[in-house]
Amino acid sequence: MSEQNDRKFLYTLDEEFTFSCDRTLPCFNTCCRDINIFLTPYDVLRMRKSVWLPAEEFLHKYTVAILGDDGIPLVVLKMKEDQDKTCPFVSSEGCSIYENRPWSCRMFPVFPVSAEEEEFLIEEKLACHGFRMKKKSTVRQWKENQDINKYDQMNETYKKITLHDYFQNGNKIDEGMSKLVYNTCYDLDAFKRFLFGSRFFDIYEVDVQTIEAIKNDDEELLKFAYRWVQFSLFNEGGLRLRDKEMDKLLQARSGAAS
Repeated sequence: MSEQNDRKFLYTLDEEFTFSCDRTLPCFNTCCRDINIFLTPYDVLRMRKSVWLPAEEFLHKYTVAILGDDGIPLVVLKMKEDQDKTCPFVSSEGCSIYENRPWSCRMFPVFPVSAEEEEFLIEEKLACHGFRMKKKSTVRQWKENQDINKYDQMNETYKKITLHDYFQNGNKIDEGMSKLVYNTCYDLDAFKRFLFGSRFFDIYEVDVQTIEAIKNDDEELLKFAYRWVQFSLFNEGGLRLRDKEMDKLLQARSGAAS
């Protein structure tokens, strides 16, 4: 059917829409073809655990990295090189990593209009039979049912980094800093090697509980990765040098530059 008959609607968190999806629908899996799915660092953390791959291998096999206008790396899921450009994780039975599917797939067909998430856009495509089902839910209920809240919590700090005033004022990071962001947030195995294979904890004040947490929990490691990026880019994130005089000097320089 012609896309000219597709309809777009705006919803608030507590407004109801009608949609559901399962393998009985004739359009099942068609939404998983020829699309751009941008992955957050937390998406990659969850997805690679489904296929038991180290971060570097997962990124090489399943993603493509490009640079945004501000220098922030954008990681996109690599589609298969078949006629339909199918998602590599989709089979005839559906998503093979469903429990760890990325944020974009969980949100579909609901998409926030802005970072504040006050309104949400839903495009009702006639080719999608999911909109003909009877099941209703509010946007808030949809997010809860799709376990979006966990993803939002883990993505919150990364969102603050990418929407930082530094970038809103038209600034751009250089190639070296772009690599730092990518290697720190997306290649967590490399970041972990950096932390524990260097004198990092001799130079920066990090309590024992945090060190143990990031050694044994990848989610805690990712949270710390965000702190390191905030410190490296904006001198934020709460990290302190053990050398008190150097830390005072760094703070003073940061205050003078702001």
